[in-house]
Amino acid sequence: MKNRIQYSVAIAILGFLTPGLFAQRGGRGAGGPAAGPIDITTTRSFDKATVDRGGKVFDAKCASCHGANARGGNGKPGADLMRSAKVMMDHGGRELPEFLKFGSPDKGMPKFELSKEDGVDVAIWLHYQVAVVADRGAYVRPNVFSGDPKAGEAFFNGSVGKCSSCHSVTGNLKGIGEKNNHDAPTLQGAILAGGRQFGRGGGRGGRGGAAGGGAPAAVPTITTTVTLKTGEKFTGTPALINDFVVEIKLPNGDTKTWLRNGEWPKVVNTNRLQAHVDLMLKYTDDDIHNLAAYLNDK
Repeated sequence: MKNRIQYSVAIAILGFLTPGLFAQRGGRGAGGPAAGPIDITTTRSFDKATVDRGGKVFDAKCASCHGANARGGNGKPGADLMRSAKVMMDHGGRELPEFLKFGSPDKGMPKFELSKEDGVDVAIWLHYQVAVVADRGAYVRPNVFSGDPKAGEAFFNGSVGKCSSCHSVTGNLKGIGEKNNHDAPTLQGAILAGGRQFGRGGGRGGRGGAAGGGAPAAVPTITTTVTLKTGEKFTGTPALINDFVVEIKLPNGDTKTWLRNGEWPKVVNTNRLQAHVDLMLKYTDDDIHNLAAYLNDK
């Protein structure tokens, strides 16, 4: 008896640690071809069609309580299924579908009228989510420049991007690929955000600043101009701005503060990266990939 219990526990643990072993139901229909696997690691894989189907059922039936990613939602205790004993002890969809037929009324979980196939799909989808969490440290970002450099050049110089109005591939963007280690995700992020990695001056300076041989002094992204009734103007980095007070730090390091009374003093904020902000509403995924491919070798 003892050996049988140990064997059952071992099988249960194996099913939890290697859910791919029980995830081969594949496409529905007699003799239907199984879809290609979703690789998690070299030792685990899941049938993509099964995972996709299970995700749709989970989203429709379960996500309102357990969250879209099964990690809990709506403040419900015990809603995180990543640590659920029911999920852990399920053998590739053998136990969980039966449990769903009855639910846990005492804990506020209703029963679900699911087909056996849908129940298995949900179980496999949950095992996939557990595997994703367990293997998150093994994830490697692909470094692929999949865009069209010619299309990227056209966007760079075109009427939508207008990148060439501020940038030049032989000027402030020279060597932009090298600055971003020829890494596609990093360069794409630099294109979106602007800043130092996209050929704009600034970045956090070292102690002593440029005069002391350190990195260049930081160039603020946002500057504030305060205009008094007398017409006098002050421009600096915003420190505190609300309905009652405006405070800025001047380029010489001094701080100036004014109490606000109605429309005075007038306050205007200027974002030097506003063009990048505006482009966020215009970019397509293809535009970003094309720009990265174009700029990588510049």
